[in-house]
Amino acid sequence: MRSLKKYEQSLKCSGVLYRDYYLKKRHPWFDALTQYYELVRNAKTIHKNLTPELQSLAIDAKKVYEVQRSMPGSIKNKYKRDLLDENRGYNYLFEIEIAWHYLLQDYTLHWYEDDSGKHPEFLVKAPNLSFNVECKWVSVDIARKIHRREFYLFAEKLIPEIEKRKYSGQLNISLEDRLTSETINELCPEILKQIDGGLLQGESKIESFGTLTLDLHSNSGAFIDFNKHMVDSYKRKADKAHLAVFAGAKHGKAVDPIDLTVMSEKADTILNEIQKRISEAAKDQLDCSIPGLIVCFLEGVNGFELCELKSDSGLQHMTCHVLNKDKYSHIAGVNYSSERMVQKETGAEEIFNNALFFRNRKCKFKEAEKFEFVSRRRL
Repeated sequence: MRSLKKYEQSLKCSGVLYRDYYLKKRHPWFDALTQYYELVRNAKTIHKNLTPELQSLAIDAKKVYEVQRSMPGSIKNKYKRDLLDENRGYNYLFEIEIAWHYLLQDYTLHWYEDDSGKHPEFLVKAPNLSFNVECKWVSVDIARKIHRREFYLFAEKLIPEIEKRKYSGQLNISLEDRLTSETINELCPEILKQIDGGLLQGESKIESFGTLTLDLHSNSGAFIDFNKHMVDSYKRKADKAHLAVFAGAKHGKAVDPIDLTVMSEKADTILNEIQKRISEAAKDQLDCSIPGLIVCFLEGVNGFELCELKSDSGLQHMTCHVLNKDKYSHIAGVNYSSERMVQKETGAEEIFNNALFFRNRKCKFKEAEKFEFVSRRRL
């Protein structure tokens, strides 16, 4: 498969951080398929070498198999092609996962085959309610001044240098403009110059770039609860900042974490893009004569971030503003889904997407008022 070969070449040419935190997450299956073919080439059994990626692939395969049984031939062929799209595979798998959620409830699905694009993905027939479902994909990179690719390339260059100096803690960077390849090559030496000059705590100005805030200290080697540290870090970071958390390991446990956040002082327009997508779906793709559900996959937003947007956030206010319009009274609600997360508990791993649902209190269909459209976690 051409896309998989291209992916394998990219892995060979990239550094550890960029590879693990960006490349491997661009498509839901490429990393697992690479592992699978490597095991086959070496005549190793799958069940004795089962990784979280292979486990996730097996779960997805089960979902695809069951969901495609409800599809007409034309839709089935479309997904055979689209699910291997190297740039938007997550988008199409998201549609499968939403359909899977309703099949688990023993609801009936009717897929729309018209090629015009002016229709939802499918109709759900539940015992007391039928409703249309339109799935939307929104990448945070569309409207951000700092893209994930450049952020992880920057982390790839800076974090190993911090580790070499045996420091851990927090680095918060606020740029005056965008983060580009040229910015990365010039910014890293400036940051390291300040650290090597003895600046480990406090705020300083980086001429022509922005502001650097440091809270670094010498490594202690103390163990940390990585899951808790991640949650606390996401609560602490600025809303529009990118965050990456890197930690060393000792005896199989996390130690000496480094938190890196980067944001731009220029305003992002991501909320405008989301508002545009859900408004277009409500207006052009969902029939006013039947309840409609809009489900948005927010690529680049993880579950920790999504939970923080539940109340008193720009996302909440924007969504409620759209739903408050009389012309959208046929919309039952809008659901936002985070990227897939893997949470490790004692002896087990849970794979899930966090979900955030905003119900339309002005929906004209009374039978939709208390219907549970999407659970908080879709397994």
